[in-house]
Amino acid sequence: MAGMNDVPDPRLRRRDTLYLTAGITIWLGVGFSLGWYYTFTYYGRAGWPMPLPETCAALVLYYFSVLNVDTEWQALHWMLVFPAAAALWVECLRRCARWMGYAQPPFRTVFLLFGLATLPLALPGPWMAWIAGIQDGAFHVDRMLAVALRRGFVTPWSWLSPMYAGLGTLGLFLQLTAYKRNFRMPGAKAWMHYPLSMLALVATSAVSAAIAALPLRLWFE
Repeated sequence: MAGMNDVPDPRLRRRDTLYLTAGITIWLGVGFSLGWYYTFTYYGRAGWPMPLPETCAALVLYYFSVLNVDTEWQALHWMLVFPAAAALWVECLRRCARWMGYAQPPFRTVFLLFGLATLPLALPGPWMAWIAGIQDGAFHVDRMLAVALRRGFVTPWSWLSPMYAGLGTLGLFLQLTAYKRNFRMPGAKAWMHYPLSMLALVATSAVSAAIAALPLRLWFE
């Protein structure tokens, strides 16, 4: 009878699945939105890096595992690195907290809360897709796809980068609030834990991407 207590509660499994699915969906939305932003700024104007650990790690993951394939596959590759980077960031925070002797909050909870905090960056995505498809005063799906695959372009307006940087800064503030509530550390320890976790994130992202690139290149290129 004692072994029956070890059977996972189906409600907990459903909650875990819901949290992870919601978090992945949000991060795919962030990748979608930033994909448009960097596409708009690709011609003649450099896009600004966003002030979030996950978005920086996503760039490392993408460029260290970039594939010489059709742009459709590159777009899919771009989208997938964002939830991967978010998962790595949460796990780096948890592992470093354990190494420092502090409790680890549940992965699913932090993953979802950090995703919700970063939701402002995802919000412009549908609007950017609409702008990409506008031609001669009307929306055209083929025009939108051409811009998405860098076979067309949109001239970025001057306030586009400040707008995204502002949304990213808001997301970082909200994420730091969630961090403080979930990783309960004294101030001095938190100042050590957070940058240490960032260093671990950058190193893990670069190594993971380089290793993953080997079979991916053999398979796709």
